[in-house]
Amino acid sequence: MFYYLMKKSKSIVLFLFLIVLLGLAYVKTDGGKQIKGIKIEDNELSGPHIRATFLDVGQGDATLLRFPDGSDMLIDCGKDSRVLTALGRALPSSDKTIEYLIITHPDLDHYGGCIDVLNRFDVKMIAYTGYEKEEGGAYDIFLEKAEGERAVTRLIQKREMWDIASTTVDFLYPDHDAALDPSIPGIPTKDESNNTSLIMRIALGTSDMLLTGDMGVDLETHLVKTYGDILDVDVLKVGHHGSAGSSGEEFLSAVTPDYAVISVGKNNGYGHPTARVLKRLERVGATILRTDEMGDISFLLTGDSVEEQYSNESRSQDSRKK
Repeated sequence: MFYYLMKKSKSIVLFLFLIVLLGLAYVKTDGGKQIKGIKIEDNELSGPHIRATFLDVGQGDATLLRFPDGSDMLIDCGKDSRVLTALGRALPSSDKTIEYLIITHPDLDHYGGCIDVLNRFDVKMIAYTGYEKEEGGAYDIFLEKAEGERAVTRLIQKREMWDIASTTVDFLYPDHDAALDPSIPGIPTKDESNNTSLIMRIALGTSDMLLTGDMGVDLETHLVKTYGDILDVDVLKVGHHGSAGSSGEEFLSAVTPDYAVISVGKNNGYGHPTARVLKRLERVGATILRTDEMGDISFLLTGDSVEEQYSNESRSQDSRKK
């Protein structure tokens, strides 16, 4: 009798173990995001959280934030309509509203796709610096579309903070009117759109990230001098796609990111990211994640931790590798 009960108990334990394994292996496919091999739905998470997705749009930047209240912020849009396919991967098909559209600076690979976004989505607010790189061309088309959107427009011309559903969105730069004077305070620089980039720190509790547009070393120096320890974050969006003129040692020593995300196109003609920048990131102990290698790259900021997510879905299309 004892032998029979022991044998039966082992069978029950084995059965329960198999059920647990099957539960872990089960993957939901409707809007789930993969975390270290297991997908998880946002609505399965307890407590406030931010889902930040660095979209694979080729050689360009596009970052989507979903805040704890379900509102969305799109920061840059890549250079063309590929951003719509990327948003289709990151947003539910029923979601046709983007509450906040942020343009870091007027380079085509950052704002070009925003024209398509305005055509497809109902955008509630558009924020940018007001600096215009040149007259005419696609940027004028974007501005014309923005004016016709009936969205609230906001010029970021000084440091300001937004509070969105317990999340702090801190616009660190420009800290002056870049449309009137694009130069960095105290640093004689030429008229260069990259160093007019909107620099944003996103924080929920103790988990945070820094979004840097295309800023170069001169602007990095200004930020380190101005903000110091505020720059120390968990996730860094590497400046200017990992170009040699960004991600200086002084700046990276101040940021000390756990993760460094490089938004870059596969086999791009610029040599991004450079070996020098990759070495610098390795020296500060950052885990380097690249959209040209991994596709869309996401994180969950839960307030006290950062969970890396990933999806190779976008890598399945050759058009996303160009």
